[in-house]
Amino acid sequence: MVGDAMTALAIRAAATPGAAGSGSGNLNTNGVVQWGVQNIIPLLLLVIGINIIAGARKGRLSENAATLTNVIIGAAVIAGAALIYGFAGKLTLLIFGG
Repeated sequence: MVGDAMTALAIRAAATPGAAGSGSGNLNTNGVVQWGVQNIIPLLLLVIGINIIAGARKGRLSENAATLTNVIIGAAVIAGAALIYGFAGKLTLLIFGG
């Protein structure tokens, strides 16, 4: 219930008009993205960490190493995608002007 109310609040806060007085009605997703980064990602990392610790207690170290490696590679891919996205925007401005 609390999660649904918080999600509705985040969506309502994000649905503000784009520019003051413009009446464009664009969806401002910055609030939703920030909420996800602050709430969802730490919870996912917590679940992954608990699974790794639980597996280590059962003696499945090789599976834990593979899981941890996959998590690190996934985080690197996401960070790389964000870096390339930012770099591509600047490269486009450099080539085509703006």
